[in-house]
Amino acid sequence: MNTAEIKGNLARLLATENLVVEHRKVSTASFNVDTRVLTLPLWNASSSVYDLLVGHEVGHALYTPNIDWAEVAKVPKDYVNVVEDCRIEKLMKRKYPGLTKTFFKGYQELDNDDFFDIKDEGLENISFIDRINLHCKIGAFSVMPFNKVERELVCEVENCETFDEVIVVCQKIYEYSQQEKIADANQNATAQGTTEKVESSDTTEPSNTETTDEGQTIQKDGDDEGEQLDENISAGGNAGGDRAETQRAFDENVQDLTETAPYFRDPVYVEIPKINLENIIVDQAVLQKHIDAHYSCRDHKRYDNPLEFADNSFDLFKKDSQKEVNYLVKEFECKKAADSHARTSTARTGVLDCTKLHTYKYNEDLFKKVSVIPDGKNHGMIFILDWSGSMANYLQDTIKQLLSLVMFCRKVNIPFEVYAFTYEWNNRFLDPEEHDYDPDVVQDRCVREENKFMFHKRFSLLNLLSSRANSKNFDSQCRNIFRIGFFMNSYGVSTPPGIDLSGTPLNESIIVMHEIIPMFKKMTGVQKINTVILTDGESNNISYNVTIGAGSEYTYWGQRAVDGDVRLRDRKTGHVYRRCGSNYNDSITTILLENLCHNFPEVNFLGFRILTGNDFSYLYRNTYNQPADNVLKKWRKDKSFVFKKQLGYNSLYLIASTSINKSSDFEVKDDATKAQIAKAFKSMLKAKTTNKKILSSFVDMVA
Repeated sequence: MNTAEIKGNLARLLATENLVVEHRKVSTASFNVDTRVLTLPLWNASSSVYDLLVGHEVGHALYTPNIDWAEVAKVPKDYVNVVEDCRIEKLMKRKYPGLTKTFFKGYQELDNDDFFDIKDEGLENISFIDRINLHCKIGAFSVMPFNKVERELVCEVENCETFDEVIVVCQKIYEYSQQEKIADANQNATAQGTTEKVESSDTTEPSNTETTDEGQTIQKDGDDEGEQLDENISAGGNAGGDRAETQRAFDENVQDLTETAPYFRDPVYVEIPKINLENIIVDQAVLQKHIDAHYSCRDHKRYDNPLEFADNSFDLFKKDSQKEVNYLVKEFECKKAADSHARTSTARTGVLDCTKLHTYKYNEDLFKKVSVIPDGKNHGMIFILDWSGSMANYLQDTIKQLLSLVMFCRKVNIPFEVYAFTYEWNNRFLDPEEHDYDPDVVQDRCVREENKFMFHKRFSLLNLLSSRANSKNFDSQCRNIFRIGFFMNSYGVSTPPGIDLSGTPLNESIIVMHEIIPMFKKMTGVQKINTVILTDGESNNISYNVTIGAGSEYTYWGQRAVDGDVRLRDRKTGHVYRRCGSNYNDSITTILLENLCHNFPEVNFLGFRILTGNDFSYLYRNTYNQPADNVLKKWRKDKSFVFKKQLGYNSLYLIASTSINKSSDFEVKDDATKAQIAKAFKSMLKAKTTNKKILSSFVDMVA
């Protein structure tokens, strides 16, 4: 986490609200009271100074009203700035006592660097409003000289609790300053006149005054002495003019702390959109009806009954997988019981145990005890299946793994939903002549707003399997999905329209989880959810909405791909994430997963990634920033590896592609030799061991 993220988090914590913090290429900090956006420069300062500046701006965010000061205060703006700064810093230190030390150290450092530009000035020559400013900020390091009237006004400044009180005391300070200016100017003029009279005692000058018939003396127009008096008033003296010079010097010096490197570009803050879930999910009932219709009406006479062949293979798989499922169920029950035992506590009941009464002379424990077993949390599973073209070679075996898992879930009464992401479903509505979609059929996936993620209009989630289905329909779901995998690369049987493999909208699928997880939780009543993402590669990039030609008659919606200038902002949690990068740890996919974890801390996010050996080495090096030589041996032996708390997942299981597509069936030719039979048997056992290892990981999650 960089400094900007840390200080942004500090600002949100201090504000105790859903404050939006943005770091931009600006010279000064600012706060928009209406939008609740706090804009901070990237200060090149020590931690104490940085915290001081952040705390000061948060103080304005919390306590300064959003009004036009000129409308309510008939005094210079600098006066209001100084007194309001004193008030909000006092309130911040009261709310957060720890900031007292932060402000002390920060202002001490700034005073040492002469941020107020007073080293060459005597404190007695500084204006009253500037002395107030210095007193409130660095008074601990410099004792400000005040007369009796000024001390009373300073006390009023220190006692200000509301902004209205700030306005009242500012008016008093300004009136006092004006009176002192006039007095100083008169004194200067009198002293100057006396000097001139002594110097020119032998010279008679024309009088600048006239005497009326009543004996009153009046000043002539254009009098030089009057002009001099006006100049003295405007220049001010110790009382001060309309400017707080120390505050202006401070603001200018703070600007020098900002990082204005030419290569730095303002980040683009992008947010999660409002999702139209009903336009994205293809419900399992609709989907199964569509698949059934395809396989029942299509002419499949090219081969001898391919559907029967596929269904026989499914029946054989289901029979064979029962052993694995039963093994998982037994393992699950054992681990669940062991966990319950570990969490069991023993408590005394207060009831005497009569069987122990005879031991009262040497045993103090004569009371009955009871075992207290904490209630375990019920679990649910959400699966996200990669339905992209690169999965074609692994799809059948991946489906077998998936079916074993959902059969296990169904047997131990764990609710589940299986979704597959695709771009193909809406191709059924593509107009061949217009090469576009019927807008009445293909609705927007999310609400279009500026700097919000946008979804492709073809993006859909296919609800392939669901625990909501009854036994008959569930068996039909499993059979249909098995058929799709079975016919994917052989037998010449087409895939149902709209269910072909396509791109990899993984990022969109992760964002949609913001809606699916609460829906699933509400629908099932589960307390703990495990979300499993199974994929073999990286996601397609995702775009966000921008307004093109804003302010002109040709304004329209455009889109920009997520790049290194983009930062995800979540107003709900207050998190502002790091800039997106090309590294795995900084990819938009990783950041979106981290955002899910922050929004749903009760959910386990697990990934299953199918990799080749070279892909594993590259992924390991880029994740841990170290060579993969020390783990490659383990990878080659186990055909799997686990990342803990990496890339946005609680656990990421890496599976070798050579093991996932290796059949666990014992198949040999009729004329096979003993050596071939032995080799096939060993291969079958090895494949089953790998399968069990993968499946057992789920038991650990939910037990």
